[in-house]
Amino acid sequence: MSVTDENLAELFEQYKDEVRETIETLDNELVNLEQDPSNSETIFSLFRHMHSLKGSSKMFNVDNIATIAHRLEDLMSMIDKNNAILGKHPKVVDLLFKGNDIFRDIISRLEEDISYTSMTGDHMAFVAEIQAQVDKINRRDSQLVDAARKLLEDLENLLPGMEEMETEALKKDIADVTTGLALATLEEDGANQIRFNYNGADLTESVRTMEDLLAKFKEGKAGPEDSKAFVDAANGLYSLLAEVATEDAMGLIAELGDGLSLFAERQLEMDQMMTEFFGAMLADLKQKFQVEVEAPAAKSSRSSKGSAALKEPQVKTIRVDEAKIDLFLESVGRLITKSEILNHLQFSFRKAGVDISLLRDFSTVSRTISNDIVNLQRSIMEVRQVEMNNILKKFPRLVRDISHKIGKEAEMSIAGERVPIDKSLLDDVEQAMVHIVRNAVDHGLESPDERIAAGKPRRGTVSINVTQEEAAIFIEVSDDGRGLDLEKIKAKAVERGVIAPEQQVSMSDKEAEMLVFSSGLSTKDKATDLSGRGVGMDVVMTNLKKWNGEVTVDNRPGRGLTVGMRLPITNTLLTKEAIMLRVGASTFCLPLECVNEIVTVPRSDVHHHKEGAVFRHRDMVISVIDLKSLLGLGEGVGRRPAPGGGDGSLGGVFDQGGGTLVFIILRGKTDTRQSILADEILGQQKIVIKEFELETFRKLPYFNGLTLLGDGRVVLILDSDKLIES
Repeated sequence: MSVTDENLAELFEQYKDEVRETIETLDNELVNLEQDPSNSETIFSLFRHMHSLKGSSKMFNVDNIATIAHRLEDLMSMIDKNNAILGKHPKVVDLLFKGNDIFRDIISRLEEDISYTSMTGDHMAFVAEIQAQVDKINRRDSQLVDAARKLLEDLENLLPGMEEMETEALKKDIADVTTGLALATLEEDGANQIRFNYNGADLTESVRTMEDLLAKFKEGKAGPEDSKAFVDAANGLYSLLAEVATEDAMGLIAELGDGLSLFAERQLEMDQMMTEFFGAMLADLKQKFQVEVEAPAAKSSRSSKGSAALKEPQVKTIRVDEAKIDLFLESVGRLITKSEILNHLQFSFRKAGVDISLLRDFSTVSRTISNDIVNLQRSIMEVRQVEMNNILKKFPRLVRDISHKIGKEAEMSIAGERVPIDKSLLDDVEQAMVHIVRNAVDHGLESPDERIAAGKPRRGTVSINVTQEEAAIFIEVSDDGRGLDLEKIKAKAVERGVIAPEQQVSMSDKEAEMLVFSSGLSTKDKATDLSGRGVGMDVVMTNLKKWNGEVTVDNRPGRGLTVGMRLPITNTLLTKEAIMLRVGASTFCLPLECVNEIVTVPRSDVHHHKEGAVFRHRDMVISVIDLKSLLGLGEGVGRRPAPGGGDGSLGGVFDQGGGTLVFIILRGKTDTRQSILADEILGQQKIVIKEFELETFRKLPYFNGLTLLGDGRVVLILDSDKLIES
């Protein structure tokens, strides 16, 4: 079967989509496997996905993926039969990660070159690497079997006539085999897991240093400073042994001391002869030491909240051009506007005295059409939306790779995978989150030693929590690291010309926290491929502004940092209930969700306070936002008129006349207790929110879009949050 066959083009696109989904799933499952190598369910799932990947790739003759998946499937089969292999060979997981990265690269290349399906030299080298690991596992397992058989033979020989002497010999055999088994299963870097003890004294550091330096001397790569370091390590070993030595080792220890004394007195060099002498001495001494093997650092078996790959239900999908969905939504939006025309006609018919039974039928049909259109719009908007898991499932792998690269230990905690988001926002949101998470690991989390010294767990945590707020989503990225050093940030900002020197002194902590989003500002002295160029957090702010989003920072020095992002849940048309209000000669919309209460207040109960107006309501003091002044619509409510009174309009709040005023108490993110004055409440209706398309309108400070009324008028929609902030 050829992927170039025209009839198979669509099927091949589906195949590539399935491979991409499998790659993302494998990433998450491999992260989970690394944290909990004993999880049989994860191992079986990995084996199953690898098998499926091999089968589908063979079907489309994508030989490179099929071959590599087949070899990795063999490796997974061994692990599936004995998951203890992962504890003995931790580099197996690295090999699986590398294979998944190769799959990702192949799929990416297939987008540009459909013939990129054959094994390359790099692919064959990787297959050889897999085979070498398989051989290593088999070879070491064979050694373990031989050692176990020898122990059983000794037991069989000793058990019939076991006495005290034989018991001691048996104990020695068991100790030797136990150590041998552990040493036989170490990886190449497993020397770091071996510890040397003698009568309670830990000799590990001195022995390791001497072995490392002896290797440099033999290779001819050592310098003068290495000779001094070697002698210091040898003297340290001699001092430790001299304190605890028993009779069986006294001769060797004395010989080591004599050698060191001779070396110092005659100012000898570490030539080949001396290297061989000290090498032989160390080898003899090691025969006397008790060898232990450290268990690898315990992997956290706690499943990060939501970090495991979600068990997705099997659903059937079809591929639809996004532009077609947008056009359909536009049409639905126009239908909603037309349904509001029906409501307008209904009001006109009532005023004209149309027969009540006919009006009732018209009202029923109008309401049914309106509800059906809204349901239609909601359904098509859900087609445009995807779950946040499409982004979030990539971050456990990202955190794993970054922490390994810079020598830190970190785990990922995720919540809110099911929260929906418009597909058009995905790329920008993902890019912003990547920069925040990367900074959290690279800048925020301390090294394991620093964390232990600070009384923290050696493994840091990066958390992502996504929640839905009305028509917006709130994303929080937190870490339990060191937090922001605000003084250092302000000093760097002055150095880079971001702020003036005098601002550094007067700047509040909140203002200093927001400096991290400035372009070109980084607290790193040297740039790396991860950070240090001062562009990452600037991208976050740029992407959020593009979608009318907001960012918050919660700095906890010594305890961590939280960066919050608030974004609209969709970038397409939204339908909301809104109240219509008149301010001066202008009409505005205010979404009903932004309204806490509408109250009528006697004019005499409104008082002047700090260049503004306030009134008391339900034992609370409510301040009045000067909407007319903010929007340039005439005399503001907060200005006390000149002697002689106002112009007689409702804007003259402090006129001596009686009457009442209508205030809309706004609902903000917090209990704001702020209101705006409306000259008239015109009613409530369903509106379609349309974002501003022209950049000029996007700069309007107190509006978040526009809508078209049933009578054809275009009306601006007030943004309560921005009004409150004013």
